[in-house]
Amino acid sequence: MSSPALPTASALDTGRLLLGVFLPTVAKGPIIRRPWAVGLAARLDLDTRAVGIVTTIHAKYPTGPLLLKVPLRKQAIVLAPEDANALLAASPEPFSPASSEKKAALSHFQPHNVLISRGPVRTVRRAL
Repeated sequence: MSSPALPTASALDTGRLLLGVFLPTVAKGPIIRRPWAVGLAARLDLDTRAVGIVTTIHAKYPTGPLLLKVPLRKQAIVLAPEDANALLAASPEPFSPASSEKKAALSHFQPHNVLISRGPVRTVRRAL
């Protein structure tokens, strides 16, 4: 199946999202929090800045999901609730929830999770 036509963020907007939203989230620890990073993010008010970045990007690209061209792969991000529905309806191809980051994080304690499953076993797990 070919990818649906999605708006594609500019290199500058991709950089803003990666540096202002993704990097602070990873630094804080998306699953197991790093208290020092959470404290630093709070002092620098990085969450408020991230919301501002996403709001600005969403205003510029109102029809989502938004495609980011990052090294080694394409990444679609959700900017609005209806975007999440579109991604879920089109998964697992071309939009797979089983990113390498998610597989690495979840495989330790939920190796049979539907989010990181592929193929026929995913179909069965998702139905549940």
